[in-house]
Amino acid sequence: MDAAQTQGGQSGEDVRAGEHETHHGHEAHHHDKPMTPEEVVSSLLVLGQVALNAGDYESAVEAYASVLQLEQNEVALYNLASFRARGLGLPQDYVEAARLFHQAELLGNERAGMLCAKCMFDYLHEAINDKTPANLYASMVVFVSRVYPEATDPKQEVSRGLTAIANTLLSKGERDQAQKVLRAAEF
Repeated sequence: MDAAQTQGGQSGEDVRAGEHETHHGHEAHHHDKPMTPEEVVSSLLVLGQVALNAGDYESAVEAYASVLQLEQNEVALYNLASFRARGLGLPQDYVEAARLFHQAELLGNERAGMLCAKCMFDYLHEAINDKTPANLYASMVVFVSRVYPEATDPKQEVSRGLTAIANTLLSKGERDQAQKVLRAAEF
């Protein structure tokens, strides 16, 4: 999964954290003018991107999480989801990654929707051999309740997710696992 979605149209030159101007060879500081919320978000996104580029995932996580305290932001959601899914700077958690990807999808990021589905597959698939069909169903109920709280028919969403996972398993030639997941979808 990509862990590096950049913010469109932003560069370090756009950030005005403590604007400096030079007048007649003297530097003037404009600290009396507070940053607008948009400037704060822009600065945090740049900071997150710089940390990400440097491989400093903990600092990138901190910057993107700070953005989300100010606003729902597709770039911050996407990158935090990628970190969660891959266990970079945060413990790996497919359900939380999927929740964040889904939020980014709701803001218009189609790729995030595909990665949300991949997280759903990875979440169920990682322990499929150790779970009964009833356990798989219960796991999918947890997934749907956390990732899709807006679902009007959670039971249908669970069934749809299990069927999609079974189809993916069939396409990979994992027939026994696919049948187990289809049995779970019958609950």
